[in-house]
Amino acid sequence: MAKPFIVFLRNRDSLKFEYKRDVSEVKPTEKGYLVTFANGRSYAYGADRVRYYPIVSTRENVRVYIKGRAQKYHIVDDYDKHLILRGEDTQPYLIEKNGDIEICEVRRGTEQGASVVEYFKEILRGTGGVTFDLPAEEGEGKGANPNQISADILLKALEDIDLEDGRSVLSPYLDGVLPMDGPAKWPVVFPFGCNESQQLAVETALRTNMSIVEGPPGTGKTQTILNIVANIILRGKTVAIVSNNNSAVFNVKEKLEKEGYGWLVASLGRKENRSSFFENISEIPLERIRFVSLNELENSKEETKELKELGLMLAFERPEEAKGKLRELETKLMEGFQHVKRYAVLRAQLADAKTEFAHVRAEQALDPAVKSVLDRKFRYIMDTDRALRIKDLLSRINIENRLSLINQFYAMLKFGMLRYPTVRRYRHEFVTYVNHRFYELYINWIECEIGKVKKWEKEIEKMLQEYTLSSRAVLNGVLHHRYQSLEHASFSMENYRRQFDDFARRYPVVLSSTLSLHSSIPRGYLFDYLIIDEASQVDIIKSAVCFSCCRNAVIVGDSMQLTHIVDAQSKGLAEQLQARHSMVRAYDYVSMNILDSLKTLYGKGISSVLLREHYRCHPTIIGFCNKKFYGNELVVMKEMAGHPFRIIETNISGGRGNYNQRQIDETDLYVREHYAADFTRVGVIAPYRRHADMLQRLLPDGTEADTIHKFQGREKDVIIFNTVRDQIGPFIDNPNLINVAVSRAVEELIVVKPASMPLPHGTNIGDLIRYMLYTTDPSETVVAGRLRSVFDLLYKEYHRARARFRASNRYVGGSLAEQLVLDLLENRVLRMPQFSSIDVVREYRLRDLIRGVHGFSDEEMKFIRGTSSVDFLLYNRVDRSPVLAIEVDGVSYHSREKQQRRDAMKDGILGFINLPLLRLATDGHSEEARIIDSLATAMGQV
Repeated sequence: MAKPFIVFLRNRDSLKFEYKRDVSEVKPTEKGYLVTFANGRSYAYGADRVRYYPIVSTRENVRVYIKGRAQKYHIVDDYDKHLILRGEDTQPYLIEKNGDIEICEVRRGTEQGASVVEYFKEILRGTGGVTFDLPAEEGEGKGANPNQISADILLKALEDIDLEDGRSVLSPYLDGVLPMDGPAKWPVVFPFGCNESQQLAVETALRTNMSIVEGPPGTGKTQTILNIVANIILRGKTVAIVSNNNSAVFNVKEKLEKEGYGWLVASLGRKENRSSFFENISEIPLERIRFVSLNELENSKEETKELKELGLMLAFERPEEAKGKLRELETKLMEGFQHVKRYAVLRAQLADAKTEFAHVRAEQALDPAVKSVLDRKFRYIMDTDRALRIKDLLSRINIENRLSLINQFYAMLKFGMLRYPTVRRYRHEFVTYVNHRFYELYINWIECEIGKVKKWEKEIEKMLQEYTLSSRAVLNGVLHHRYQSLEHASFSMENYRRQFDDFARRYPVVLSSTLSLHSSIPRGYLFDYLIIDEASQVDIIKSAVCFSCCRNAVIVGDSMQLTHIVDAQSKGLAEQLQARHSMVRAYDYVSMNILDSLKTLYGKGISSVLLREHYRCHPTIIGFCNKKFYGNELVVMKEMAGHPFRIIETNISGGRGNYNQRQIDETDLYVREHYAADFTRVGVIAPYRRHADMLQRLLPDGTEADTIHKFQGREKDVIIFNTVRDQIGPFIDNPNLINVAVSRAVEELIVVKPASMPLPHGTNIGDLIRYMLYTTDPSETVVAGRLRSVFDLLYKEYHRARARFRASNRYVGGSLAEQLVLDLLENRVLRMPQFSSIDVVREYRLRDLIRGVHGFSDEEMKFIRGTSSVDFLLYNRVDRSPVLAIEVDGVSYHSREKQQRRDAMKDGILGFINLPLLRLATDGHSEEARIIDSLATAMGQV
């Protein structure tokens, strides 16, 4: 039973207050207190000799931790500055409140949580392990199986987990409950620079217990991690950074060392890493750390150099000045980031427009003399908006035919009395002229807009530099104060676990593999934060073990990159166990990495930030990944001229083997001829290990060859991708595999493939090759087929404008049936993963679809040159090639004889150019299923 109060009496000799557990009553008097003891005797004490604390509260069924270690008490009586801890079969224990004490509610474990842990254990018991990063020499003998060692390490960690401990992020993960969020405390600093997305990602990580940072290739994942780490250190917290491979965490370490913060990092994990760390540990000469102004810094180059070498480059400005500057710059930077983003978006729009215009000029040729005449009439009165208005008019009036008096009057009104005769004279070329003129005007407008925002570039760069320096000064001020007063301690392999709290104060950043983190720290210790890097490659068992070691977690990775690999034995057993335990999909060990698991478990509830700004690749290279895999969400910041693509086609297919000698020979020859000046710039990648190994043996020294899986997280100026096989199969066409392959290239991407390789629509390799051809000079590389490209920009802008024009005239375009089909396409069919590369435009003119007139009758040519169009054209967004046409047929209207003849003619024309057509009758049914079936067939998926 709780005491109603506790009393401390000051000892006359020591003058210290001592707790008296045998006091039964305390009464205040005029001069102090009358204290009665359990033996019935009472004594008077002056007020200065008594400390009286009434009970504030009692908490039952709690867990008590002191310095991270669980205690045997489960009841806590709170007496303001002191606590009495109670438990069954234990004496009450009085303790003064301090930061080492943590009181938590006992976690009421769910059946799901216990079942998930047991499922993990059974996988480990039944297989040789999961995905491993432990070398064989870590075992007890030369014959030790690293897979079994890994399984044993993870199994022991899982058995050590206390399922009643609710402090770590493992608890909400097992229960499927989203942890609570809280506000990020100011200041949030960015001592390593930042952009808009990175700023949001850091702030989100600090205000949530669990968050995701989606980092596509080249978007500054490591920089974001460094800024998160800086803010964790600033707040006096600890962080463990883990990954499935040591190269990822070593990359973080190298960056921190380069920036002068390497002395804050402890490399633990594997035994050899720990041994190396403790052998090279050095004391920090704290007396050398001092603040300097920017002027002093510039005038002390030798001292600065020496401090950098010691890893002690700490101060740039006085911290209070820096805090003020941070506040001042923050608002300005937010505006600046918008200008930077707009500049990048405009550059991408300009590149796309120029590429499309090149295709238009090649496929819709216009006589320069005719263009000159029309320019004289229309050049100065036409802008992009007017060009689109004229195109809208031409969609409703066929100027190539004889016009009615009403239409002649309407055309004169729109074109002008003086310009209309010129339009009639060049009526066959005028539609093409309008298309050309639109692109010229649109490109000119973009270039003008770029000029407006480009002037901000240097000012924003200067602001960002000041913001970075001010952030660093705030961080350095805290570090200087903290480490100046830190007591000296000596750490070794043998003692660091016994004094881990002191160790973590000295080294707040710990690096480890996911496998080794739990075994590198004392049982029960919790890091304040865990950062999992390259999370798409980390399986959920290792992640769960790491979650048990931290209070907050930041998951950094990319869902569109390669995931963990599960061997056949583990896969078979895991699938059986999943069925036996009725495991929900989020905990499926085979199909879920930790990134996918969290998204599946929490959906949109978990805070997730996409790093959008891309800095690595040539804009045209990353343009493919952006369109194909990232929904055009990336903003390409890099500027680079020249064309980055080459396709080497071999005349021998290669069959179905795991290597292709002809591709190996062609690659070797190409590398030696083109990159002899520096072979180290080149990386050659392939889907299969055997092919990669044969490449490495043949290629010149300095050239690296490896599997695509092994190249994840790396980059090369030049990447040569060998497809190996002559058919596109599920393994080599995996979207994550192709995304990684393409995004490794900084300046050039070269694909080596059989000339006979089929390229079905919707396949990733097929779309990559089409994109490479589309973005090269059409006159040199694009095969002139019967189909023209779908000029996405022109038609998208035209239909947006048309919608505005007709809305302003109270006109609703298209029948209700067509509107329903459009809604079905945009909101259902084209959102399916298998159709992610397909887009749609409405009312696409036949004359813009047909290349050449050979093979058509005069009647058909008249039909084509008129206003005839297809209701919907579905096309490949990568290379704009048409895939499927859809017509919506009204029953009563299309039953008329004249319309039936027109329909038959249109069917024949589309059949002649090999464009599949689907007709949907308004009295039909199963439209969605029919569209899906027709589109899949047209793409070669059936």
